[in-house]
Amino acid sequence: MRYQTYFYNMNKIGITLFGLIFYITSTAQSYSCPSTPSLVYLFNTKSEISKISHTHNLNLFSPELEKWKPIFKLIKNKDGLFALVDGTGQVYKATSIDQKTITFNRIDSTRFMGYNFESINFSYKETIYSFGGYGIWNRNGQLTHFTPLAEWTIDKINKTYKTVNTFYSYQPAESKIYYIEFPWNEQSTYDKTVNTTVIEFDIKKRENKILGTLNSKIIFTYKNFSIDVPSLNGILNLNEGDLYLYNFSKNKVYKLTNLKIKDALIGKADAELETTFEDSGKIYYSFNNDTTLRSLPISMNDFKEENYSIFIPKNYYTYLWIAIILITLSVTTFSLYQFVKRKKMVNDERIEEIQVVDLNSNEFTSIELNLISKLIDKSNIDSFLTVDELNSFLGIKKKTIEIQKRVRTEAINRINHKFNVNFDLETTFIERTRSADDRRYFNYIISKDNAKVYLKKRSIN
Repeated sequence: MRYQTYFYNMNKIGITLFGLIFYITSTAQSYSCPSTPSLVYLFNTKSEISKISHTHNLNLFSPELEKWKPIFKLIKNKDGLFALVDGTGQVYKATSIDQKTITFNRIDSTRFMGYNFESINFSYKETIYSFGGYGIWNRNGQLTHFTPLAEWTIDKINKTYKTVNTFYSYQPAESKIYYIEFPWNEQSTYDKTVNTTVIEFDIKKRENKILGTLNSKIIFTYKNFSIDVPSLNGILNLNEGDLYLYNFSKNKVYKLTNLKIKDALIGKADAELETTFEDSGKIYYSFNNDTTLRSLPISMNDFKEENYSIFIPKNYYTYLWIAIILITLSVTTFSLYQFVKRKKMVNDERIEEIQVVDLNSNEFTSIELNLISKLIDKSNIDSFLTVDELNSFLGIKKKTIEIQKRVRTEAINRINHKFNVNFDLETTFIERTRSADDRRYFNYIISKDNAKVYLKKRSIN
C-alpha cells in the first residue's frame, strides 16, 4: 500500500510538472503588436468569419523561425481570433486588444511541420483545420485538425488531390470547400497533373469529388484577388480587369456591374488590399498603405449572370456522346419506320390496284404489265417465278396465307382473262406448275408461244 501511494504521488507530481512546463513554454511565447481597425473589428465581433483573405503581407510579430519571413493567416470563430504561421503548425490566439496593441499567445506545442505551406486553413464548428499544402518536395491533400491537446492530428478522407490555397471558396452554410487543382509536375515522382480541375470537398463526409474541368474563359493566377462572400454563396474574384462572383454549387458566373464597388476595391493603383472579409452582407477591407477599415454593402443586385459556367461537368462529354448516340438511334429508328411505312403504303396500293377490277376495261395495269415482263424474262432463260417471288412482287409477302392465296389467284385470273379477250384466244396465259423440290408449292410461267403472241402484238401497238 505504501509503495502504491508513493507511485501515485510521483505520477501526480510528474503530471503537474508536465502541465507547468507546457504552461510556461506556451505562455512564454506571447507577442504584442500594433492593432489595426481590422484587427479590432475581428477581435470584438461576435460573428464567425469564414474566410479572411489578403493577409500574406500582414506583419503581426516575429515568431521563432529559421530566418524566413512568416506568412500569417487569420481565423475568426466563436472561440476568438487566431493567427496561424504558414507551414509551421504554430497557432496563436489573440488574448487582449486596445486601440494601440493586440496581444497573441501561442497555444500549440508544435515543433515544426514543414509539409503544409500554402495550405487551406479554415474553422469548422470551432475546430481549426489545415487542408493540403506544399512541402518536402510535393503537394499533398491531407486534412489535419488542431486538437484541445494543442497538437495537430490527421483525418481520413476518401481521396487526396494536389491541394493548395491558390484559389478556393469556403462556404460554411454548405459545409463545403471548392478548390482548384492546377497542372503540376511532382518533384519527388514522375507524377503529373495535367488538367485544371474543380473539386468539391464535403467537410462533414470527409469526401472529395471532382466536379469538372475549369472553363478556359476563367483565369485564376497565384495570389489573385479573392474575397469570399458567404451571404451570396460565392467568391468575388478579379479576372482580366473585371470582378466576377463565382457560385460553385450552382456552377454560375456573375459579373459585377456596380462600378462603385469595383472602383473601391481595385481603383487604387498604388495600394494593395489587406485583411478583407465579408460579414452580414458587407465587404470589409483596408489597404497596405492605409489601415482604415472600410466597408460597402453587396448583393446580387450588383451583378448580372454570364452565359457560361465555371466548369465543364466531369460527365459532360459522356453525356454528350450519349445524347449523340440517342439522337442517332432516334433518327435511324424514325427513318426505318418511315421507310417501312412507305413500303407498306406502296404494297397496300399495289394490292389495292390488283384487287380493283374495272369491269369496263380490259387494259393491263402497270403492275400487270411489269409482272408479265418479269415472267417472260424468266421464260427466256427457261426459268419460272416462285411463290415467294410472286408474293414479294405483289407486296403480300408478310400477309396471311389466306390473303396471299386470294390475291395471287385474283391477279393471275385477271391477267389471263384480259389476255384472252385482247388476243381472242382461249388459253392459260400464266400457268402454274408443281415445284420439283416441294410438290406442295407452285411455280409460275408463261409459255414461249404465248410470250411470242404477247410480244408481237405489243410491238405492233
